[in-house]
Amino acid sequence: MPAPPKSYLPSFAAFMAAGFTYTYIVASQEGAAVDGARTRWQQQHASARNVLSGGM
Repeated sequence: MPAPPKSYLPSFAAFMAAGFTYTYIVASQEGAAVDGARTRWQQQHASARNVLSGGM
């Protein structure tokens, strides 16, 4: 007799839930890193423009 078909839906649903959770957490941390890098670049850019313009 052939084996009855097995449903992979519960395993797939758990995998998707874990994947979305992991992606959300990692993406939020990467977003914070990008924001920090942009802020540092803007501050360095403003400082360099101030130096090049002689403080004007």
